Amino acid sequence: MIKLSKRLQLVASFVPDNSYLIDVGCDHAFLDIYLYNNLKNIKILATDINENPLKIAEENINKYGLKGKIKLKLQDGIINLDKEIDTIVIAGMGGILISDILSQKEYLENIKTIIVSPNNDFEIVRKTLSKIGFMIQKEALITEKKITYLVIRAKRGKRKRINYFFGTLKANNLECGLLISASREHISFVPALAFPSILASATVCLSTKLSIKSV
Repeated sequence: MIKLSKRLQLVASFVPDNSYLIDVGCDHAFLDIYLYNNLKNIKILATDINENPLKIAEENINKYGLKGKIKLKLQDGIINLDKEIDTIVIAGMGGILISDILSQKEYLENIKTIIVSPNNDFEIVRKTLSKIGFMIQKEALITEKKITYLVIRAKRGKRKRINYFFGTLKANNLECGLLISASREHISFVPALAFPSILASATVCLSTKLSIKSV
């Protein structure tokens, strides 16, 4: 059984059963292998813009006995998707690149669910999802190797209001990553959340209460 990193485990937990998904930038295809073995009635197209990652992905797929069960394709983004594909997964890229890919609305006609995991510019991704007609169902933060990633699952629809900097996360929830403290481990959350334009100062008490003053 393949073992995923904590970040990819979180991404995998956001993927619904009965999906036909495209994994954009599949890299080693560990996520795809895990999903195929653990989800019900799932089809997967693993893609990458470069040949070398696809070769590695193919080797791993064959290694785990899934040759021919996970499709591989050299492809740039979400261009000309099969009409049966209803789910997009993009994990581990920068927020601006993810937003650029998703902004190609003409290729989203049959997409019902989008799962993304940016490592920066979270508010840009949230804004893009809203702009292309998707609403956030669920999101969570996770830190891996000193990098904070946001994982979002969105479906078609629009919320009446959304704060692009905080999304559906709660500022008083330590698990959401909005903790600012004097320790070097926690101070990294500030640039990772990418909301300097609305954050002037923040004070965290030992009781873990967060106080924020807007500019």
